[in-house]
Amino acid sequence: MTAVKTAIPWGFLLLIPALAAAGGSGFALAHGRRAGLIGRKIKRMPLIAANGILVLIPAAFFLAFKARAGEFDAVFYLLQAVELFAGAMNIALIGLNMRDGLRMAGRLRARPG
Repeated sequence: MTAVKTAIPWGFLLLIPALAAAGGSGFALAHGRRAGLIGRKIKRMPLIAANGILVLIPAAFFLAFKARAGEFDAVFYLLQAVELFAGAMNIALIGLNMRDGLRMAGRLRARPG
């Protein structure tokens, strides 16, 4: 567990620029439009970013610090649970954005009804 928890922050060196590039390219492709599926995607982005910046990144650094110190106490596991919930929320929101993007590209049909 220590190796995983201490390696995760290094992944931010790739993850953060990749997410920023994906968001930037999405805004560029929107061409200023804010209605329909694009509007829904744009509304989700601040939630995804805030969750990552305010919860996931600080939690990952704190958990890495605790793991490196061998402190697998109640605080560690409580914050681990918070991080898992916040991560699941981000995965769900990003999944909704992916679904809407596939619909906009015509690669996924909207369900009738």
